[in-house]
Amino acid sequence: MESPTPASHLVDGLRQLITDIHRIPELSPRGLSDVVLAETRLLGFPESAVAYCGLPVEELCDEGSFESVVWLLLNQSAADPEQLADISAVLSESAVVEQPLADTIASMPLQTRSLDLFPLCLTLLSCFDPNPMDRTLNAARSQFWRIMAQVPVLLHVAFGGKLHEGRAFPDDSSRSLSYAGQLLQILRQDDRVPLPAEEQAMNTLLICQCLTEMRPACFAARFFGSTVTDIVAAVKAASSMYAAQLRNDPFAWTAERLESFKTPDAAEAWWNARSPRVMPFGFSSEPQELRTELLSNECRNLLGSLPALVLEAAGTRLEKLLAREQHLFPTMDWMSVRLLMLLNVPSDRIALAVGIARMAGWAAQCVEQHHTAIPLLPQLRYSAASADEVDWTGWCRSAQVSVCLSSPFVEHVADRRDWPQLKRASPAASG
Repeated sequence: MESPTPASHLVDGLRQLITDIHRIPELSPRGLSDVVLAETRLLGFPESAVAYCGLPVEELCDEGSFESVVWLLLNQSAADPEQLADISAVLSESAVVEQPLADTIASMPLQTRSLDLFPLCLTLLSCFDPNPMDRTLNAARSQFWRIMAQVPVLLHVAFGGKLHEGRAFPDDSSRSLSYAGQLLQILRQDDRVPLPAEEQAMNTLLICQCLTEMRPACFAARFFGSTVTDIVAAVKAASSMYAAQLRNDPFAWTAERLESFKTPDAAEAWWNARSPRVMPFGFSSEPQELRTELLSNECRNLLGSLPALVLEAAGTRLEKLLAREQHLFPTMDWMSVRLLMLLNVPSDRIALAVGIARMAGWAAQCVEQHHTAIPLLPQLRYSAASADEVDWTGWCRSAQVSVCLSSPFVEHVADRRDWPQLKRASPAASG
């Protein structure tokens, strides 16, 4: 007996269903949030520790310098004594800014944010580089070293400082400081040479902050690395992303709040009066990381005055309250604010200090991504929808203000004032 032939309309319907199922990924793009773009050796978390290229961060902070860590990240191998001497010589020789470049940055409007000067300095310095057209990887590394040396000098001019034969400091006492020490002296814009404990604290901060988990600025650097060998171009793009994300500067906001507390009780009263009781910056549900502890130890080494003791007590009180009430713990960014305040860095320059540290990580991620030879350019589906077919209501909903409450960055800032709702965004996966 022959089996009955299925109705043609049922067959056609089944075929259409199968076709629709296959089209679901195409019709519903998920973005890149769940995509693993590469495997990194730059940053690791072995057994609750933190390592850069396999070396423990605590050892790098105790025994090394920020310069040696930058070499480590760019080459994924530790520098020998001769190479370290070469690095110091390059940084010293390159820390000179030409007068036309200084005149350009000095002409910026007074209301320009310190953080916005960061990508601008990188762009100007790349235009004045002596070898702008050499794009081999070794040449790109050398260009990065030169610009890293010049950024603090150009910022010195932007802050109103004077040059001495193209240099930020007239005497050898300041020039003999490490990169961390010279940067600290420029950021706080005083004539006093940093004490050894202050220089060590700044060195620890730069090392701890130079690498983060994947964040938008990191991805910008890696995208450049997947396409070109221009390290400085990657760092410029990453710095622009970093500055744009910090449009409301949570680093400065945190510093201003901590500075306003005259006693630990005042800090607790401020927290109890908040509604809703949330901390928009500097705390996470993840356990406290080792680098946060290293920065906390440096804070305790700088408690030599009454204002420093008050700051330490107020910050510690808030940390205990958040841990007890909401099981939230301080992040590296929170502790960096506290440390830079103890180092007398103005609140509007704290994010700038962190960004300069992260230049090294952005450059290293560009180089590492280039070596993987993995392309990062995704596909885009081009739609022929007319204006009448666009779901503007849905678009407006998706464009509402989205503030990341457990990430150190404000993820999105809305220009429209008539979008009143705030929604809690998931933390950035890993600027």
